[in-house]
Amino acid sequence: MVTVTYAGYGVWEKTRDATTAIKQAYAQGTRKFLATNDWVGDPAPGERKYLYILWDAGGYTASGVVGEDDDRGVNLP
Repeated sequence: MVTVTYAGYGVWEKTRDATTAIKQAYAQGTRKFLATNDWVGDPAPGERKYLYILWDAGGYTASGVVGEDDDRGVNLP
């Protein structure tokens, strides 16, 4: 079982907490997460933002990060 513990979206000190939005999307079946303004709006207009996610995967902590306009995404199990 995966538990999202924290997610943030932005750049440097212009980051917003995206934990609730990511948890909701995960609960609804999303497993690939891209860095888009859809999660919490645009915290830094004109700058390239990043989505980073920390999760507990049954006894170990894992993390992933993806940049805006990168189609690889963060893939949660």
